[in-house]
Amino acid sequence: MENFAGLKGAFTDYNEAKFFVLPVPYSTQNDWNSTANKGCEAIIEASQHLEYYDTETRAQVALKGIHTLEPLHNLHSDEKVCAAVEKKVSELLDTKKFPVLIGGNRTVCIGAIRAACAKFDDLTVVQFGAQNAMRVSYKGSDLAPECAMFQAKKLAPITQIGIRSMSAEGHRNADPTKIFFARDIFFDHKLNWYKELFDTFSANTYITIDLNVFDPSIMPSVSLPEPGGLQYFTILRMLKQMFRMTNVVGFDVTGLCPNPHHKAPDYLAARLIYQLMTYKAVYSKF
Repeated sequence: MENFAGLKGAFTDYNEAKFFVLPVPYSTQNDWNSTANKGCEAIIEASQHLEYYDTETRAQVALKGIHTLEPLHNLHSDEKVCAAVEKKVSELLDTKKFPVLIGGNRTVCIGAIRAACAKFDDLTVVQFGAQNAMRVSYKGSDLAPECAMFQAKKLAPITQIGIRSMSAEGHRNADPTKIFFARDIFFDHKLNWYKELFDTFSANTYITIDLNVFDPSIMPSVSLPEPGGLQYFTILRMLKQMFRMTNVVGFDVTGLCPNPHHKAPDYLAARLIYQLMTYKAVYSKF
C-alpha cells in the first residue's frame, strides 16, 4: 500500500511525522455491502492525487509529516479488531502522535474511542453518520457496527450528527438532546441547531465519521446510502469549528464501499481526511 498523499522521504519519517494514518480494512459478511474491507486501499489510492496546498487555510499540512502505518490485516472477529485498534491507538497517543484511522466498517472506531477515553478526561465522542448505531447487540455481536455508539456511550458523552435512521432500540438508548437529525439541519434556516450543537462539546473531542453521513448524490459508495444526507461544505463548517473550539484528539473515517467504475467518492473521502488534518495543524498549532 502506498503512503497517504503519495508522500515520500522525510515527510513520512516515523519519528518526525505528526499525523499517523492507520488503515483497518475490516468488514464482515453481516454487512449488507461487505466491500468496506477495500475502502482503505481505495482512499489511499485516491489520496495520491491530492494537492498539498489548501485553498481555505493556505496551509500545506503534508509538511508536518504524515506516516502511513501498515494495515491491520487478518483480524477475523469484532473482538480482535477492537483490541488491536485500541492497542495501536494507545501507543500513538502515548507518543503524542495524532491518530487518523481509515476503515473498514464502523466497528473500527470502538477500539480508537476506548484508547482516547483512557487517555483524555472531559472527552466527547462526536459521531457523523446516517444511523445512530445504538443497538445493544446485532446478529450475535455487541461490537457490530450497529452497536458502536452504544459501546462509546459507556465511556463518554455522545453527540450524533446527520442521523436519519435508527431502530426502536437505538431510539431508547440515545440522548434526544444530543442528536442533530439531518432533516432538522436542512429545514432550520435560522441555524438554531448550530449553537445547540456546540453547547454539547467538552474540552476534548474524538470524531468518528461514517461516510454515509453524506447525501448519496455525492457519496453513493456506502453500505446503506440513506437519502437526505448532508452536503460536503455543511459538514466541513461544523468540523472546522470543532477544531477551533476543542482539542480534537483523533478521528476516523469509515464506511467506504468503493465502486471501481465511480472514483469520485474515493477522492471525496481522501480529501476530507486531508482537510481534517489541515484543520488540526492550523487551529491547534500542532
